[in-house]
Amino acid sequence: MASQYQHRQFFRRVPNALLAQYFERKAVDLGVDFGTLSETGVDPVFEAFTALAEHEQAVMEADFLDINALACDGGIAALLNEAAFYRDETFVGAIEAVDGYHGKSMWAFLNRPEYWRGAASLLHADNISVSFWNKRNGLPPVPPNVEHEDIERLERAISHYFNKTEGRGRNCKVEPYRKVKTGKEYFFAYPEDYGQSGVEWERSRLTTRSRHPAFEIIFVYCEAEGSLDIYAPKNTKAVAELRRIFARTILKLNALPDGRIDNRVYDLDLLADPSFEFQFPVGSGIRDAVVTRLRLTLRYAREQRLVLEANTQRNRKAVYDLLAQLNPPPYFVNQASIKVMFHPEPGKRSSSKTFAISYPNSCNLNHDGKDDLIRNMLAASGIEPRVPSGDGDGDA
Repeated sequence: MASQYQHRQFFRRVPNALLAQYFERKAVDLGVDFGTLSETGVDPVFEAFTALAEHEQAVMEADFLDINALACDGGIAALLNEAAFYRDETFVGAIEAVDGYHGKSMWAFLNRPEYWRGAASLLHADNISVSFWNKRNGLPPVPPNVEHEDIERLERAISHYFNKTEGRGRNCKVEPYRKVKTGKEYFFAYPEDYGQSGVEWERSRLTTRSRHPAFEIIFVYCEAEGSLDIYAPKNTKAVAELRRIFARTILKLNALPDGRIDNRVYDLDLLADPSFEFQFPVGSGIRDAVVTRLRLTLRYAREQRLVLEANTQRNRKAVYDLLAQLNPPPYFVNQASIKVMFHPEPGKRSSSKTFAISYPNSCNLNHDGKDDLIRNMLAASGIEPRVPSGDGDGDA
């Protein structure tokens, strides 16, 4: 995830040559000789920038915030995805030659602006907590229809639904993007919301301005899995109808087949076996992974739960030793905490990540950077099957 934005830090992290290119593109002369500045000597840049007219600063500050947001593992991965979608074979080598996340992000902003909105949208979706998504499995594995007229049908259907039921949504724009590696199709919908007014600064005058903002709905469809995820914050009652709208306009299905909402994603009972080992390929960056906590539901008394937690620093199987000592009656594993240790990167200390997964499908991992590596480990270990199947016996 990107760092919090501050002018001075941003100017330090972006190479001077790229800063100079940016201001040249904007036709803004700061009166600064970037060629004589050290890479960390940003005071002249900061002072010249903050002396600009407010409206000039506002435009460039918006750019800098966007560039800072993509200056991270997930942001660069999203840009690489867009390059792969456009079959840009030169992009990988070009961006690898640029130092630092902020340098790479600025270079892409200047040289591949057509990738920017898609990359920013995909990164945003990846950073949404899993708990905010509504997942539906069991869809027929049919290819999505993403031609211009199909997208327009989806726009009109969303607009009609919200306008008829809530009196908003008079306009709607849908932007489709694809993740090349996973084959997932993303549809970012922006229906028009109710009118709002807010207090804003217009140069040196405080004013009240009325506007019609957009609210956001995201659809993520995976043909291979037959799954549809919907993100509709504060619109959860609309999810069922949004699912039908998507099926009708994009999948060309008149009705959805009978199915349940993501019945079983995590096979946590594998973690009850003391000999279980997580699977991760050499080169994944993962050094080790251990279970630090288990929550058990007793099979014949489901209202009773048992939580086991132990220090695994000296004994990576400490939780299982405790489980053997307690010898509980038959149980299901319905929650686990797992600690993943990573190999140190050059010039950095080793790092770790502790996360929790719960039956049936709750997980506090995101979908970018090291979290994505961990998700791949869960899939390779059989805990997170790519295609959920069967009904589980655990409790929700």
